[in-house]
Amino acid sequence: MHILLTNDDGYKAPGIQALQHALNTHGHRVTMVAPSEEQSATSMCTTPHRSIALHQLGEGSWHLDGRPADTVLVAVRHLLEGDPPDLVLSGINFGPNLGTGLHASGTIGAALMALINGFPAIAVSAGMLFHEFNHDPQFPSTHEVLDPAADFTCTIIESLRSSVIRGQGLLPQGVLLNINYPALPQGDIKGVLYPEVSSGHMIELDYSRCDNTGHIIPRHIPGVDPEKPQQESGDVRAHLEGYITISTVKPHWNAPSGLADEIQSRLSEKLTGFL
Repeated sequence: MHILLTNDDGYKAPGIQALQHALNTHGHRVTMVAPSEEQSATSMCTTPHRSIALHQLGEGSWHLDGRPADTVLVAVRHLLEGDPPDLVLSGINFGPNLGTGLHASGTIGAALMALINGFPAIAVSAGMLFHEFNHDPQFPSTHEVLDPAADFTCTIIESLRSSVIRGQGLLPQGVLLNINYPALPQGDIKGVLYPEVSSGHMIELDYSRCDNTGHIIPRHIPGVDPEKPQQESGDVRAHLEGYITISTVKPHWNAPSGLADEIQSRLSEKLTGFL
């Protein structure tokens, strides 16, 4: 398969390098177009008001001074215009993308940009153990699972490819897969679950004020208690309990018809005859 590979951690990140190596080992043709620098939490942000530097690293490999969503657009609308990919992969992100964190994630943003441009898309992330924040290097368990997570992703791709019904796409139209691999040794992983996306936070932003400048300083804090997974739901709970999670995500802006009808009825009386 021809696979477009990107991420939000930048082209030098160990996660994308592990995935590129695994894909090549499994015989796929990989085009990598990744951000020049780390671009976490940029969602589907694009860069429309300046020129964007593009640097070729080698055959089929570039880095772009833009956002993750930019890399997908530049790839499919410029670099690969005559050679479209069969699949877009975003990852492996260094840290989980679960629950409401999907809204801000650049990893998910790149996959969404691929999806709305008509390409099958998969986002892949590796978990973190909060207590490893103060280790040197930070989060060693995350580093250790990047290769197994890359191999697992290749297995997912092969499973999808081997089960495609003639005339249909690799994935159903309008949905993407969000894979999160826990930062655990393979023997400690409990299995694979297919949960819904939780309405909870895995990681949150907190803020403090600098006494000298008055500036606001953001920092990441846990949004969950990892010792109490039963308090969570969906993909967040499954991840905390030690499962690989594969969530099928369908972006959809419209409210359920019942809610839309309720709003319409509340507004219609006052708005009748307004125009």
